[in-house]
Amino acid sequence: MASSLAAALDGLRLQPSSSDNSGNKKKMNLSAFGFLPAGIPGTPTPFTYHVPNRDVHRVNTLVSLADIGTPAWYNQNAYAPNGTFGVSREWLADAQASWLDDFDWRQHEERHNSVPNFKINITTPSDGQLFDIHFAALFSKKADATPILLMHGWPGTWMEFLPMMELLGEKYTPETLPYNVIVPSIPDYGLSTRRNEDRELTMEVAAEAMNELMVQLGFNAYVAQGGDVGSFLAQHLSGSHEECKAFHLNMLFLNPTQTAAVANLSVTPEEQGRLGLAQAWASTGSAYANEHGTRPSTLSLVLQTNPLAMLAWMGEKFIEWSDNRKPLSLDTILSMVSYYWYTKSYGRSLWAYRSLTRIVGGALPDQPISLTKPFGFSAFPVEIATLPRSWADHLFPNLVFYGVQDEGGHFAALQVPEAFLKDIEEFVAIVKPNVTTSA
Repeated sequence: MASSLAAALDGLRLQPSSSDNSGNKKKMNLSAFGFLPAGIPGTPTPFTYHVPNRDVHRVNTLVSLADIGTPAWYNQNAYAPNGTFGVSREWLADAQASWLDDFDWRQHEERHNSVPNFKINITTPSDGQLFDIHFAALFSKKADATPILLMHGWPGTWMEFLPMMELLGEKYTPETLPYNVIVPSIPDYGLSTRRNEDRELTMEVAAEAMNELMVQLGFNAYVAQGGDVGSFLAQHLSGSHEECKAFHLNMLFLNPTQTAAVANLSVTPEEQGRLGLAQAWASTGSAYANEHGTRPSTLSLVLQTNPLAMLAWMGEKFIEWSDNRKPLSLDTILSMVSYYWYTKSYGRSLWAYRSLTRIVGGALPDQPISLTKPFGFSAFPVEIATLPRSWADHLFPNLVFYGVQDEGGHFAALQVPEAFLKDIEEFVAIVKPNVTTSA
């Protein structure tokens, strides 16, 4: 597996026109799933996102005026798919031209708004912080529908789950949908903000806000799912909030104690290849996280000077962390970067790295992950932190589902939504008896 994947990466030619499951797809209208459950304690407000024309024009102007660094050995020999030096000068120049000539933000905006979107005010009980949370949702009319909370990370957005939501819309009607699917912009990302940013956000409070979102929607029992930052939030929800009855992850970093406990366990050749990719990331691909965690002000101010600067920094991750046998399209990458730019959220989105990587070379802090609530894990071949089956069995007596996929990477819901949805549906079918709701 490792050798075949390496060959695929080595042979990849980055093309702005590469296709995936997110860019330039015909809009599906899912408005029928936008009714709110009756009698809920919160008051969500339907929401439509529209970027003013002046802001779109300003982005185009800034991109057109951006100077790309002069040719040098490193930027001429960079190859982002396998982590060599980052993005190349050629890729960035091609992306600049495509942004100006081909990219249409309005197409993406229309697709965002084809899914029911809402905003809701949330107050965290522990410290009284007031959040204005954005979320997309597919609500079911089935009384026994299982609530599912899907959480993204950086540099992703809630839009990672759009292909999956569209698949659900093709497969079910509001009368037959077995789930209530809640997809928030996680706290301080995108359109989710705090009213008074007078203190630094922590993982604990962010998880509390996500739990309160579900409670305010009337879901006193739910399944939490997450990758990247969402993985840490899901762990906190599982360990600290009774309402979270089961959790599923597609990325998991182990702490030193856990790593030592599984050091002598056998793994398959395929798993060894995936561990090798994760180790390569830890050795040469994780410096960005320490920059986020230790110098968030400087970095965010630099990247917010021009959209093309933000594209170089974020685009590298979308390429390197993807399974580039099925590369993300440049159109999709541009939509993600544009969203961070238009929502002015880059600077506030770095709180998660302050929570996790504020000490260079330090171990990640322990997470309050549950060892009793039903746990599911999906292993995708290109992931920056993986969990072999033998390790999962040894560390988690509550493991009830373990999925293995042949394709997909860090942005699995975006790249391989069919496989991602299949795992989620299988997991939810197993844990449904554990999840009851008063909604």
